[in-house]
Amino acid sequence: MVHSVEPADASIAPERLADLLWNTDPKLNAFMFRTRDVLLNILRAEWPATRGLLSHRQAFTVMDEASVKGLLVGHRWDEYGPNFEAAQDLQTQNLAQADAAYLNDALEWMDRLFPAPRTGAYYVLELSTAASAQGQGIASHLLKTAEELARDSGCTHIALDVSADNAAVDFYRHKGFEVEIETRVPHLDRAHGIGLHLHMSLPLDVNP
Repeated sequence: MVHSVEPADASIAPERLADLLWNTDPKLNAFMFRTRDVLLNILRAEWPATRGLLSHRQAFTVMDEASVKGLLVGHRWDEYGPNFEAAQDLQTQNLAQADAAYLNDALEWMDRLFPAPRTGAYYVLELSTAASAQGQGIASHLLKTAEELARDSGCTHIALDVSADNAAVDFYRHKGFEVEIETRVPHLDRAHGIGLHLHMSLPLDVNP
């Protein structure tokens, strides 16, 4: 089966994305958002926007009719900060006050767990494949798209963060990624079961 990776369409219903994103790391997402509905409300605000961590402008998809089979969301290192700030503004405007306050506190913990993308990085925030499409090579196609985007924008490497016990670690190692940093936040581990995370990177030849 040939899979086509295309720039994401702003008209994709956020409901079609929420489960895909949630299932990428349920433990982490349960801590960050508490419920799938909060993540869905964030997607409803960010996905159609021009800026934000989860804006369609930063995303590529593999579609099967109306079903999202694969999703890539990535940011150049120098765009990540402004997109993060735009996301926080949208969250403040669109979430209930209690949900926005909780998320802001959770993000402070994420700052401890996830190193900031270093200069030259194309940072993969999300690389997700639907459970029904596992084993079809979709993740490889999405990663190839990330490499092309990174090279075209002058990035020197691709970076991402992943839980050390996630099966995707073996996939990334097979693709040439290496662990740069290992992080563990004791509070997150003890209270929420969010253990060791790996900051992995793939060096790029910008003139292949």
